[in-house]
Amino acid sequence: MDAKLTRFFEQINLDKSYYNRFNDSSIGSVIYKKALKRLIVNINVDNILDPKLTSIIEDLINEKNLNYDVVYHISNENSINNLAINSYYLAFIMQNFKNAPAFEGLKKIKLNKENGKIYIKCSQSQKFILDEVKSKFENYFISKGIIYPFIIETKEIDVEKKIEEIQEAQERIVLKELEKARQIANEQQDVVEEVVKPIKKSKYSYEDVKISELRADDQNVSISGRIFNVEVTPIRNNKNIYVYYITDDTDSVCVKVFEGAKFTKEDMSKIKEGTYVNFKGSMSYDRFSNEEVFMPNQFTILETPKDKIRVDSEPVKRVELHLHTIMSAMDATNTITDYCKQAAKWGHKAIAITDHGCIQSFPEAQKAEEKTNIKIIYGTEAYMVDDHFTCVNNPKDLILENANYVVLDFETTGLSNKYDFIIEFGGVKVEQGMVTESFQTFINPKKPLSAFTTSLTGITDRDVMNAPTITQALHKIKNFIGDAVIVAHNAEFDIGMLNAALVKIGQKPLTNPVIDTLSLSRTIYPNLRKYTLGSICRMLNVEYNEDEAHRADYDARVTSEAFLYMIHELEEKHNVKNLKDIDSIPQPNTIKMARPKHVTILAKDEVGFKNLFKLISYSNVDYIADVPRLPRSVIEENREGLILGSACLNGEIFDLMTRESDEKVQEAMKFYDYIEVQPLSNYSWLVDTQRAENIDVVKRTVLDIINNAEIVGKPVVATGDVHYLNKEDKIYRDIYINAEAVGQRRHPLFDYKRRVKENPEQYFRTTDEMLKEFEFLGQEKAYEIVVTNSNVIADSTIPLKPIRDKLNTPVIEGVNDILRNMVYENAHKTYGKVLPEIVEARIEKELKSIIGNGYAVIYYISEELVKKSNEDGFLVGSRGSVGSSFVATMAGITEVNPLQPHYLCVNPDCCYSDFNLSKDVLSGFDLEDKACPKCGHIMKGNGHNIPFETFLGFKGDKVPDIDLNFSGEYQPRAHEFTRTLLGEKNVYRAGTILTVAEKTAIGYTRKYFEDNDKINTVRSAEIKRIAKGCEGVKRTTGQHAGGIIVIPDYMDVYDVTPLQYPADDPDKSWMTSHFDFHAIHDEILKLDILGHVDPTAIRMLQDLTGIDPKTIPFNDDKVLSLFSSPRVLGVDANQVLNPTGTAGIPEFGTDFTKKMVDEAHPKKFSELVQISGLSHGTDVWTGNAQELIKSGICDIRSVIGCRDDIMAYLMKMDVEPSAAFKIMESVRKGKGLTDEMKAQMKEHNVPDWYMDSCLKIKYMFPKAHAVAYVMMALRVAWFKVYHPLEYYATFFSTRCDAFDINTLLGGYESIRDKILEIKDKKSKRDPSLKKKDEDLIDLFDVALEMTARGFKFANIDIDRSHSRNFVVDHETNSLIPPFICIDGLGESVGESIMEARKNGPFLSKEEILKRTQLSLTCFKTLENLGVFKDLNEENQLQFNLF
Repeated sequence: MDAKLTRFFEQINLDKSYYNRFNDSSIGSVIYKKALKRLIVNINVDNILDPKLTSIIEDLINEKNLNYDVVYHISNENSINNLAINSYYLAFIMQNFKNAPAFEGLKKIKLNKENGKIYIKCSQSQKFILDEVKSKFENYFISKGIIYPFIIETKEIDVEKKIEEIQEAQERIVLKELEKARQIANEQQDVVEEVVKPIKKSKYSYEDVKISELRADDQNVSISGRIFNVEVTPIRNNKNIYVYYITDDTDSVCVKVFEGAKFTKEDMSKIKEGTYVNFKGSMSYDRFSNEEVFMPNQFTILETPKDKIRVDSEPVKRVELHLHTIMSAMDATNTITDYCKQAAKWGHKAIAITDHGCIQSFPEAQKAEEKTNIKIIYGTEAYMVDDHFTCVNNPKDLILENANYVVLDFETTGLSNKYDFIIEFGGVKVEQGMVTESFQTFINPKKPLSAFTTSLTGITDRDVMNAPTITQALHKIKNFIGDAVIVAHNAEFDIGMLNAALVKIGQKPLTNPVIDTLSLSRTIYPNLRKYTLGSICRMLNVEYNEDEAHRADYDARVTSEAFLYMIHELEEKHNVKNLKDIDSIPQPNTIKMARPKHVTILAKDEVGFKNLFKLISYSNVDYIADVPRLPRSVIEENREGLILGSACLNGEIFDLMTRESDEKVQEAMKFYDYIEVQPLSNYSWLVDTQRAENIDVVKRTVLDIINNAEIVGKPVVATGDVHYLNKEDKIYRDIYINAEAVGQRRHPLFDYKRRVKENPEQYFRTTDEMLKEFEFLGQEKAYEIVVTNSNVIADSTIPLKPIRDKLNTPVIEGVNDILRNMVYENAHKTYGKVLPEIVEARIEKELKSIIGNGYAVIYYISEELVKKSNEDGFLVGSRGSVGSSFVATMAGITEVNPLQPHYLCVNPDCCYSDFNLSKDVLSGFDLEDKACPKCGHIMKGNGHNIPFETFLGFKGDKVPDIDLNFSGEYQPRAHEFTRTLLGEKNVYRAGTILTVAEKTAIGYTRKYFEDNDKINTVRSAEIKRIAKGCEGVKRTTGQHAGGIIVIPDYMDVYDVTPLQYPADDPDKSWMTSHFDFHAIHDEILKLDILGHVDPTAIRMLQDLTGIDPKTIPFNDDKVLSLFSSPRVLGVDANQVLNPTGTAGIPEFGTDFTKKMVDEAHPKKFSELVQISGLSHGTDVWTGNAQELIKSGICDIRSVIGCRDDIMAYLMKMDVEPSAAFKIMESVRKGKGLTDEMKAQMKEHNVPDWYMDSCLKIKYMFPKAHAVAYVMMALRVAWFKVYHPLEYYATFFSTRCDAFDINTLLGGYESIRDKILEIKDKKSKRDPSLKKKDEDLIDLFDVALEMTARGFKFANIDIDRSHSRNFVVDHETNSLIPPFICIDGLGESVGESIMEARKNGPFLSKEEILKRTQLSLTCFKTLENLGVFKDLNEENQLQFNLF
């Protein structure tokens, strides 16, 4: 019994006399269920416990009022016998039915365990009772460790005996019931209960409830809804537990079903995601999920409810011109495919994409257009900024120090100069650098002030009640201002309010010069984070009191003080002394600091399409800031072929309409091709945050926009600013509005003050719904902006295609001849002047496809990259199927030879080859070396029998995907070489799009409910539903680990993709494709220049030993014996806790592959290839090849290991090659076999087991990839056998990132004890097991093997240790660990020690601290390890006395 279990029993005061029942028991885990406020204690026991003992434990827990539930997990299933099962059944009946009339009958029932099931035979009425509590019954048994399906059956009874019993009670009634009993017995072999009372109808009826109304104790209820997630968990006896997540849009719940006689596999397979289902049953507490779940008694598949199907009944449909997909980062929640499908159902003809600052949905949109016939209008919603801050309006020729200024501020009822009112004016006069006069007045708005206005400004109705009217106040204000230069912070607002008020009373606007301190501060202080008045004052050391702020007189006074500092700055630092020269100051950060205005940009034609690509690139490369910005001038320069819309409430027009004159709005409208207005509910955020007084103000603003657009002749279009598909999907966007985005940025609609109760409704509306939104305009005008104008805009665009369906490769003059000559030159060097027919035929077959389809350039570029790496001393490993191409082999791209197995003479003057070998030889590397019959030199085997078709397809026209594994150390140099080889403007990193995954979505959803104080009331099923709706939304962008895209010289990059920086980081050295590289894979060449540890390790081994890895044989018996036993290493399996010697060998060192090796006993190279293929496939080994080998049907050589084996085997069985290829492709993709394929295979005597195996496979690994991996693995294994210290030094240096230096220094026993401790804790699910220890198990396995062979780990040596690599010390047969073995001691610190050593040895501990970057903590750790034991504390002077 472990210590935790002991403490638990002590806590509940369990008598120690019971402890012996828990020998070898332990607490596996303890889980706190927050929603239920219960602690779940999982106890691992060997044998089933006595129910009296579990009952005692439960009673003790209840006595102490502890919110604990105990769940037992039994390791010895044989202990779960009928006696134990019936004991627990009786305990359950006593607990739940002791006082019930049916108790006596129920307690007599006997349960029988048979074939992995527990059968309960009972009467019909008893079955009804047990069915009603079945879920509670099953959970009770599961908590005791009894996890079997329960089968409740009615039993046949002796009817005559029943008659006698009933006659003794009531003869007349009995006779009536007798007939009933006879009928049941004869027809169904069932019987009724003794009591003759009819069962009440209510007991059989189910009450329909909404899921949100479900309560924990609900029984006999009926729920209906849509299944949104299905989980199937296999249990014993080939049965499953089915978990269905169902929602009716009021809430969600988890439905749990145990497969059995009542619910069969066939029944449950009918329920899929998207299915509408009715379940009848009861709620029950599920101890496994630790919450209430719904346990059904029956279910019915339903049709989709009519109220869930929205229709568009208008004869002429609208076109949505403003719509966001999941590529609007952290903002919209549906794919363009979702929208297109819906639009098609409604009969719409087109739809526009306008994602925020990007066009990353275009590739998917093209596919959606092809599937749904919905025309895509390609566009974006850009972030437009003005090119320059205007600091001075109406400038004059005035010397700054001589000018008179009035610094002013207004307090208002809102932000609209049309519908809001000035309620306070405050101003100060500044003359000769001194404040000479001030003026303040309240102004009566003739209406009550809102609570928000009062809370913000402190101004009350009493303050303004007797104040002057606006007409009276303006007269005084004008006189106070006179002809002075006006100064204000955000002057655009203040002067807009002032001039609008003057116009309303029939006066002309002021034309005084105006200085905006907001724009001025952005110009002369460009590096501030904020430019609020408070921020500026704090930066200038001007006293600013938040409690007094937002009053006009106070704000005017502090603004004047800040302004005087700015005047001084202008004169002293910028040499600006005249008012008219202020706007000549350079503004390098204008684009990044200006507030962006949204603008909708649609592509009208091909010219506009390319210009759109350019604009996206400019915004994401040249003008990237918090968002990708676009200067207005840049849009103008690239406007041809584009249509501009005024966008949403964050657009320029809506903003101006709230605060500027009609004339200014009309002037601004001229920039756009159409003006957008949106449903009033889209603007609700403005009302909630007090930016608009009420929805009527918003409505008047929309009307004003429409009227002004008519004046300037601009069409108005009603757009939805769509962010999700259906109204009920709003919750998904609510989650994102509440979530923190990358960089802790908040959503623009997030309200820090929590004033917003409901976010805007921005779903995809039908024509009917949109017309209803604008019915306040009148039927005619509403139809014009909703239907007519949206169709006019849509019809003005032509169909466009962002992705071409043809591969565009670079053009290199003469590349076809270069490749041909290169291949034949190497072929002749290898196979002689006269090539064997099989060699030449294979070359010609491949070259015909490669050159004929324009792929020679791909081979040439790959060859140049590999050659450069080899010249620089780094081997390159191939990945994928490139090794299926013999041309790639002869071009030096891959080491894998795909020809059939053959012998080849190593004498370059001979080159004799022998292809006439037995078909039983699966790999040339399986062959033993032999003498050449022609010259007597050694002949070695090669060739792996890999068909070319697996690389370029049966017709040879599939785009070649050449993946290369470069050393991770060399990879950046390989990337840089592509710039030299192909031109800097022709190569870019392959872009990726990072989306919100399931766990992140759940985190966002939980945070939403926590922030809204609902986390304790929401079900986990509802969290799962909402999180599922949030998945897949773009978070940020990135770059492929090794992908480089190549733009041919004859193309412009904007013909293919816009550009950007990964994660919007302009400091990155490479730009990436804007489109995800998968989207443009078949249009443009992508080079996979990947980084891998194997080439790095091989290079280190070569450096340490001086041995060329290319000379290492692949048929060395000692090396191959590692895969059967560790004996060749001088140790046995018990010493190294491993039946083989594969620890630390690439491909074969994981627990999974170790078990495969142990079961399959591979002895040859080809068998190792099988292991590699099997380990990377899906459903190829487990439940498939593994079982075939165990049953003796076949061995490791004959099972299906790699995809290519299928084609090769079928052709060997005389199946026609094209048919063999089709079968291989179908199987490797997990599509199984068609009836036609099965018939072909049977016709050629393919065994049944082979076909059955094919049907199970979901994914298969390419043989060429497996061969390449095994070649690298055997090279490493060779060093392990023949150069052990160098091998171990390389393993620990290149494959380990974390260390436990104390355990390693402790030697063999210390390491062995640590491994056993970790494995023991892991088997018991001990929560004290640290993740670091679990991650170190592979390191410890190799370290155990090393120390068992007699080698050891020396201590870190301050004079010899490397920063990150282990150092070999042959004198002591040991490895000297690097400095990074110490937690917290980074590689750069280690390098500082190595650098300091160059200047002489360390004489003292004090000197080490002074000369290196060692922290005191790391120094102490090294000191405790004894690293400095021979050093003095401080330097000492030594004198030589004569």
